[in-house]
Amino acid sequence: MRAAQTALRRPGLPMLRPAVERPHREHTPQTESGAALAFGVIFLAGYLPGIWLGRSGTTPLGQQLAAYYTSCPEGTSLAAAFGAQLAVSLLQLILVLLCGFCVWGVGLLVLLFAARGLFLGFCAASVAAQSGASALLRYRLDTLLSDVGTLLLCLWLAGWAVRLAMELFRAVRGRAARETPGTARRLAVRFAAALALSAAFAAVGAVLAVIRIGGVGR
Repeated sequence: MRAAQTALRRPGLPMLRPAVERPHREHTPQTESGAALAFGVIFLAGYLPGIWLGRSGTTPLGQQLAAYYTSCPEGTSLAAAFGAQLAVSLLQLILVLLCGFCVWGVGLLVLLFAARGLFLGFCAASVAAQSGASALLRYRLDTLLSDVGTLLLCLWLAGWAVRLAMELFRAVRGRAARETPGTARRLAVRFAAALALSAAFAAVGAVLAVIRIGGVGR
């Protein structure tokens, strides 16, 4: 009894508390919207240098792009116009999707939106330099629906692609997240929805293009 009381009075070693794993910061809708806004700013940051590069209109690439976008080939079918616009949208959406399944997806998305803005700015400046303001206005009207619609869909999809890419990056570093499979499924569902919406945009754009070509032909 005396030995037990003595043992109780002795200062014991400090108890080691089990390490508690810190929970990952939860993703909220503001996270995806913030990423989409950031990529929109990056797109505009690429658009302005593209205008500066194409302002002279003397480069062979600029001349070819201006001739392509200002030509109005008669007899263009609705299916051909629809297929061309859908292919451009589909390519961009697939690239955004693939970036989401890459551990370096965030950096690749930055390059993708900057390059897209650079290209569109270069095209607009080349058309204006080669054919004037009226041709630029026609070019903007012809491509406004498809370009803006595809850009908005890519930004919406990029918010979820960033989330998945960040979770994969943490998994590579040994901090896997249980919600990664669910994030991948949500990204795939949103990709399918973006494809359906891009097809609708392409259909409307194709109808408008065929109507404009028919009006010009007369």
